Amino acid sequence: MKKTLLITLLLTLFCAHSYGQELNKFANWPNNQWVLSGTYDAAYLDADPTTTSASFSFNDDNAGGSSYNTIAAESPIINLTDAYNANEIEVKVTFAYVYNIYQNDQSLFLQYWDNSTSQWVNLGTEISPNSSTQDNFCNASSTNYISDTLDISGFSNTQLTGFKYRILYDDNDSFGWGFCIDSPTISSSAPLPCPNVASVAVSNINTVGAMVNWNAGGSETSWEVAIQLATDGVPASGAISTINNYSFTNLSPGTDYSIYIRANCDADGYSYWETVSFTTGTNNTGDPVSFTTNPINTIGVYDIALVDLNGDFLDDVVSVSTNNLNIHYQVASGGFNMTNIPTPGVTSGPNWSLAAGDFDRNGYNDLLYGGGARVTFLQANNTGTGYSPISGSEYVFSQRSNFVDINNDGHLDAFVCHDVDPNVYYINDGSGNLTFHQGQSAVLPNGIGLVPGGGNYGTVWIDFDNDRDMDLFIAKCRGGSSISINELWRNDGNGVFVNIADSNGWYDNNYPGVGHNNSSNLGDLVQTWSSAWADFDNDGDMDVYVGASSTSDGDSKLMRNNGDGTFTDITAGSGVLDAALGVENVPVDFDNDGYVDILSNGDILFNNGDFTFTNHSSNMPPSGAIGDVNNDGFLDVFRNGNIYLNNTNANNWIKINTVGTISNINGIGARVEIQTSNGTQIRDVRSGEGFEYMSSLNTHFGIGNSTSINSITIYWPSGTVDFISNPAINTAHTIVEGSALSVVDETLVDVSIYPNPVEAELTIKTSANVINKIATVFDINGKRVLSQKLDSNTINVSNLTSGIYFLRLESEGKIIKRKFIKK
Repeated sequence: MKKTLLITLLLTLFCAHSYGQELNKFANWPNNQWVLSGTYDAAYLDADPTTTSASFSFNDDNAGGSSYNTIAAESPIINLTDAYNANEIEVKVTFAYVYNIYQNDQSLFLQYWDNSTSQWVNLGTEISPNSSTQDNFCNASSTNYISDTLDISGFSNTQLTGFKYRILYDDNDSFGWGFCIDSPTISSSAPLPCPNVASVAVSNINTVGAMVNWNAGGSETSWEVAIQLATDGVPASGAISTINNYSFTNLSPGTDYSIYIRANCDADGYSYWETVSFTTGTNNTGDPVSFTTNPINTIGVYDIALVDLNGDFLDDVVSVSTNNLNIHYQVASGGFNMTNIPTPGVTSGPNWSLAAGDFDRNGYNDLLYGGGARVTFLQANNTGTGYSPISGSEYVFSQRSNFVDINNDGHLDAFVCHDVDPNVYYINDGSGNLTFHQGQSAVLPNGIGLVPGGGNYGTVWIDFDNDRDMDLFIAKCRGGSSISINELWRNDGNGVFVNIADSNGWYDNNYPGVGHNNSSNLGDLVQTWSSAWADFDNDGDMDVYVGASSTSDGDSKLMRNNGDGTFTDITAGSGVLDAALGVENVPVDFDNDGYVDILSNGDILFNNGDFTFTNHSSNMPPSGAIGDVNNDGFLDVFRNGNIYLNNTNANNWIKINTVGTISNINGIGARVEIQTSNGTQIRDVRSGEGFEYMSSLNTHFGIGNSTSINSITIYWPSGTVDFISNPAINTAHTIVEGSALSVVDETLVDVSIYPNPVEAELTIKTSANVINKIATVFDINGKRVLSQKLDSNTINVSNLTSGIYFLRLESEGKIIKRKFIKK
């Protein structure tokens, strides 16, 4: 705990400078005048401040009713009369702490005793988790907690003479971890005519820089800002700023700093200094990129998403409780604006997963909470300032959840894995109303994941066969049983899905004869919670890393897409088995070299560009939500009250924001393709991958040392194709569906189709080769009614109703159209 104690000492010195007196020097830990209260298992008490420890530490690594724990460290009585008489009516409590939670509803509060009402009162909001540490909390890197200011000017004599405070932890009967808190300091000060600034926060910390933001304390229009080494103490003055954020550069890597801000109220002088401390990141020359930990004061049990919620395409930091949505809105100039939006009436939090998408097309993303008993949707209002909960009565033991347009009608539906029963899905009627379905239904007569015993854990929607519709892979858990066989559902259009993952298993009765041989098998009997799908070799189709969560039922697998609907196991020698096992596996190009890496349970498998990977396990971020929190084109990670900021390198990049008009408004399900001098890269726009977290809906590409991009092609779910030539790099492009001109395929100008009118089979005649081109049929209203990759020069249109249709042939973004009549 040496590092934590040093931070506390420095903070105490600062408080002594800024505040009139420290009120409880006689009660510093260890101190037997403090008492522990509550109902708790003493075996989990790692450090007892009432006996011999300068820290209060509790490790609640257990679950269930038998381990329900509430524990509080309660101070002795502190008489505030002297402070009150000296007009030192502003009271604050500070301490250094480490705090980690796991998925559920643990809480940590600072409270004071109001003996006029005989009750404990929260002094500020809930203390936020700030660590991914799961044990030995007192040896982990800590951050400072500074409470809200308590104004005691209205206290009665009874309140002043009977004042005490406590630190309260409640695991709320849920599985969790714990905390370590150093000896707190409580100090008082007299208010100044110039009020102190508020909500001081540091962000964008990297190896050589940082940004600080604050809120004005009153009507002041300028501030003094200074940065010091943590050991240098309080500055005499600082630089002048006329805006309430300030960026520092040219700092030293791996160094402890303190930032000081005070208001300038002109004739009323200056406020007290407010401070925040941080440590710059360190460079590790052996890593393709490094990350710097940025604590962020989130309020919520589930720190679970990096996704735009206010419609500006900047990734926001989203933390959730069952009755509150805490959002740090990213600001284009840097930093965040934090707000809390009450969400009363939520019946189930996202204790298993969260997904985001605008299912009512009002311009603001809605949320899906995958809970342990049911599903809750949070529907954003038309200003994005409030959310209405929608919960069904159906029992759903949720795992991974997704937004996707299942029936391709231009409106987002929702899909949720069910742990113990067949999967469920919610079909959108086009007016933002979602109807519950499970297993087989009139919408999907063959279902998507029909195993009666469930075991459905990690879904990801991808176009693995390049036929321009979204297929589904289901990673299965419950290792060793028949319901654990992974499933790959091929979308054959019009709501028909066929499981082609394996030729064995219960679903053979439904689809006899469908399957692959063992060399290309994705239907493994492996305990799998999630998979990472990406084009790892940049050959234009989606490959997959299937991550095992335990070696007891098999290893992870790396499978190369052969381009013909089959896969080849290339795990041996690829390096993927060096990564940690666990529940989270997500594809992302962290180093912007143009090859997709894999974030796997706190390790990063960096792609070497030859379908091999090198695992980096030290100084890497934990698994979490992924997005670009400072809009610098490099992807960051958010987890448990920390942003792991990418320190970047010299590689170039491009981001594409998709806005659907005929397709769903997010463009979820679109294929985005870029062409550079180094070849082709592809992405599918997805909502919900990995197991738990919701990452950015923006499409991100690293392009290495390429200084230009030849083109962007977007294949929308509607069938629309947009082609953008020579886009700018190192910037974000917002592409509206249908806004770019189509390019005619000159190789197909001689194409003709017959018979026309046609009754059953339409034949394509051309001097060009049509094999592997995409054939799409649209009705007279422009709706896509059929799509397939051609394996011959004929198309079966017998299922179409009579009328006028258009056939479009497409390859590499270039198209040709022909009209035909169906008898």
